Amino acid sequence: MKKAYRCDDCGHEIVQDEGDPVPECCGEKMKEIPLEACRDAGPEAARPGAEDEPCEDYTGKQI
Repeated sequence: MKKAYRCDDCGHEIVQDEGDPVPECCGEKMKEIPLEACRDAGPEAARPGAEDEPCEDYTGKQI
């Protein structure tokens, strides 16, 4: 698994293996940040509505 880090001073970012020690930049340890894929849900992952209701396909047909 990978982890991402960012320097608060200069903004430098690095991605490395989870088992590696926390990197240092500008004389201080970098802060962990979420990886890009974990920040926002894509359109396929963010579907609104209840699971027990049928989807509206906008064809005008009654379900």
